[in-house]
Amino acid sequence: MGGEKIIKLAEPILLKNGRVIDPAQGIDGPADVLISEGRIAALAPKLSCEGASSFDCTGKWVVPGLIDVHCHLREPGFEHKETIETGTKAAAHGGFTTIVAMANLNPVPDKLSVYNKIQQLIAGKAVVHVIQAASVTKDLKGRDLCDMATLAAAGVRIFSDDGLYIDRASVLYQALQLARKLKVVLSLHEEDATLKSYWPTAYEPVNEIAAIARDLEILRVTGGQVHFQHLSTANSIELIRRAKKEGLTVTAEVCPHHLTLSLADITHQGTNAKMAPPVRTHEDIAELIRGLDDGTVDMIATDHAPHALDDKNVTFDLAANGIVGFETALPTLLTKLVHEQGKSPAWLIKRMSSNPAQIFGLPGGTLAAGSAADVCVIDPIREWTIDKNAFLSKSRNTPYHGASVKGGVWLTLVNGNVIFDGRASG
Repeated sequence: MGGEKIIKLAEPILLKNGRVIDPAQGIDGPADVLISEGRIAALAPKLSCEGASSFDCTGKWVVPGLIDVHCHLREPGFEHKETIETGTKAAAHGGFTTIVAMANLNPVPDKLSVYNKIQQLIAGKAVVHVIQAASVTKDLKGRDLCDMATLAAAGVRIFSDDGLYIDRASVLYQALQLARKLKVVLSLHEEDATLKSYWPTAYEPVNEIAAIARDLEILRVTGGQVHFQHLSTANSIELIRRAKKEGLTVTAEVCPHHLTLSLADITHQGTNAKMAPPVRTHEDIAELIRGLDDGTVDMIATDHAPHALDDKNVTFDLAANGIVGFETALPTLLTKLVHEQGKSPAWLIKRMSSNPAQIFGLPGGTLAAGSAADVCVIDPIREWTIDKNAFLSKSRNTPYHGASVKGGVWLTLVNGNVIFDGRASG
């Protein structure tokens, strides 16, 4: 789909003749976007600027860069699966300009010294904005809280033991009390591993439902803000729906694979369709979409989880959970939800850009004048076949290899620089 080289163009940049879709401003229509000094300088029809580098976006959608609040970059500690460089290039390939990286690293960012070292790696290697989450508990053990106060004072706003359920209610209780005082968010992976089974999926629905129900009860006592990761069951949606009506400060995400794959795909894709939580039934998928429609679910996140070939080339029960997601999220969702089910482009962009930016206070999410020029230009009608060998990610664990899709990324700009150029793809 093109190269990954960062192209620093002479400013200003003019994106001409596109359909500008910015749900944060309620904009959806023809307009030009002028970029200067890394920021949006103007958004209006028929702009001109002498000396600007111009891109003719006729037939394309110009949208705020996509934002992913849940991904795994694997560095430090697991560079054979992914690195900050390869992961962020893959993110740009998928139209993402801001991503939130989880804390299951080695060493774990559970103290300021480790967090600062990871920040240095990000500063030197990332091509998109990376927000590093810190862990909730020391070394992800689920027993003792990390130094949340010191990390929060250094700017950390998201804490997560992602991949692991905080099974001790007393630990989560303490974490939520502290998080409320520090005004930070806990992002929770909700699967009670004591109820685990291996076939036909990794976990039964009760694992997720029981975990969410318990943690909502704790939240009712402590207060604070909780984000529930990768919901997968209809009953989970109903629990969150009731909690929001009650007035609890909760947000939730779903993943592209839970919206586009079902149990039947495990038969065809094997371990490349194994994830936690697992894909579910068509009835669950319908309720996830209804949750997105009515605001119960706030956003779509990839849970980009790169793994080496050896992690998946084993029997189902031993295989690692997760798939790569940056480079397949947008085309699969455009195909299934926009082109096939009739969701509007603005519906999708709101849940992949403006909502996560607003809820988590992240960079981007709008093309308003003065905002950072983080932009994704989408070709909505290009028909192509997903090829895992063309990924910029270091890993290839995907159930979408060979899938026919419609729509993809044409350009990705971060701070006004072209980070991904897919124009040669058609």
